[in-house]
Amino acid sequence: MADPKPSESNPQIDELFDELAKLCCQCLQGDQSHMADRSEALLKSLIQNGYARKDGSIQAEIESRAKDGCRESAMHRGGELSGLTKNLQDRFDRLAKWNSDNPQSDNQAKAANISSATDA
Repeated sequence: MADPKPSESNPQIDELFDELAKLCCQCLQGDQSHMADRSEALLKSLIQNGYARKDGSIQAEIESRAKDGCRESAMHRGGELSGLTKNLQDRFDRLAKWNSDNPQSDNQAKAANISSATDA
């Protein structure tokens, strides 16, 4: 399991990818109970760790790690694994776009004091 990790990665991002791959493996083995909630939090953490600014596909990274982590299931259910990772990629893209579109939506200019906010 000495596969090369992307050079722009850091330990936190590696751990997030490993967790997403584990979730995919659990789904391939029939346990989809945690996929929606856990994956949402992990995808948001990837964005918070700056991965949205990097070039690269999370789909390929997760799929590669899942194939290493659960070889047997991934080999026999490759289409399902691709579907799971494609869904994660789509959700990541939506979250990253939403995050970049709305970072300052609540930060409107405010008056410095009462006299500057009135005609007095």
